[in-house]
Amino acid sequence: MTQNQVCLFFYVNGQFLVHGCELKEAEEYGGFLIYPGGHYEIWEKHYAKKYMVDYDFFPRGRVAYQKITQSFQILYDRCIEQEVRAFASENYQGKTVFGYDEHYQCSRCNQFYENVFCREGTDK
Repeated sequence: MTQNQVCLFFYVNGQFLVHGCELKEAEEYGGFLIYPGGHYEIWEKHYAKKYMVDYDFFPRGRVAYQKITQSFQILYDRCIEQEVRAFASENYQGKTVFGYDEHYQCSRCNQFYENVFCREGTDK
């Protein structure tokens, strides 16, 4: 990953799995620039068969660029705060804003989590 890209990421077994793009290739979403595509699509394409769990099993997050404030906004699962801050210090220069987002909760943090991947192919 090059510096100052927007991206989405998963944190799997102590490593970041990052899919990013330059700001000029990013998609506009409200007042933000974001990586085009979502966690579900990326997971299904690259990781589902390898890890055999749903896209929301591991902690994940997104780095967006807010155009008005010219800052990077990093939203993530609270259980990986230290890891995300280390990742940001290595990859982002300038103003960076951090925030938790329940949307990115992993199976450990979401008390209502159900791994649908494990049910596929079984009698329901």
